Formats: sequence, structure tokens, C-alpha cells
Amino acid sequence: MGGAGQLPFEGEAPPDDGAPGQDPTEGDAPATAAGDQPSGGPRSFQASAGIQGRQFAEQCDTLLAHQGFELHGRRVLSEVGVEIDQEARSPDGALVWFEYKGSVQGNRPGLRRTDTLKKAIANGALLRSLDEPAPYVVLTSHLPEAGAGAAMLAAALDLGYLADVICLYDPRATARLDRW
Repeated sequence: MGGAGQLPFEGEAPPDDGAPGQDPTEGDAPATAAGDQPSGGPRSFQASAGIQGRQFAEQCDTLLAHQGFELHGRRVLSEVGVEIDQEARSPDGALVWFEYKGSVQGNRPGLRRTDTLKKAIANGALLRSLDEPAPYVVLTSHLPEAGAGAAMLAAALDLGYLADVICLYDPRATARLDRW
């Protein structure tokens, strides 16, 4: 095998560093020659997150359709480098851009993850640089509870980077979708 920091060649295994989960007798089968990880291996977290993200997006789409929004799908605004999860037209005819940030599992789901919150805020700031941006609304599974996350969210709302942040599971919050 190559030196430290290099990936092993096909068929070679990295040395055991004694970390938990490294012993193949702990229930994980070795990776296949193609580099695929077995179920339950390191990629299972990412696969689970992707599945949960798609499920949350379906819930958001269902809510918006139920509220009377006409869904147009994803939109890439290449002039500012932002991808909108859902461009929709409200029952009153207003164009609204929606970002979906949610999950039902994990220690810090939705906007409780500061990196997720910062990305939503950055996208909102970039969208505000457009000549006539549509309202940018974030639908989330969980809001920041306190601390830096709550302060960042409050500042982003005050600056107009986000038109609103709505918790999908709070009926009082989802009622605010009637604004548009």
C-alpha cells in the first residue's frame, strides 16, 4: 500500500488503527472490490440522510399543493449560483421560491444544524442581489432553539434575506403560507 494519506489500491485494506468499528468481526462485511460499502457501513448514514431528505421534500410538496400552490419544480439561478428546491405560484398568483431543510432523525435536524442554517441564509442573501427576487421561504422540520442559530436566523429575517421560515409540523406556522 502507498504512504500515509494515500488511498489503498483495489483489494488492499488499510491498516487497523484500533478504532471501534474497524474490526470486520464486529458485523460489517468488507467493502466489495468495486468500492461499494455494505449495508450498515459508512455510507448508510449518507443514504439514510438522502432518503429522509426526499421524504421531507415530498411532505413539503404535499403541503404546498394542499395550500393551493402550483408547483413548478426545482430551478437553478445560475447568475447567483443558487438552486431553489421548489418554485411555486401561490393561489393569488405570486411567485414564491421555497427551500426545504428537514429531517425526522438525527441529533440536529432541520435548521438546528448551523451549517444547514448558514447555507439557507447565504442562498437568501445571494437571491436578494437579483433585480426582482421572489420571496424566499424556508420550510423546515426543526427551528433553532436558542443560541447562535436563533440569533443568525433572527438577523437573516430582519435583513430580508428570508421572507419567512416555516416549521412544516406547526399548523400556526404553515397558516402563514396564505400570505402569498
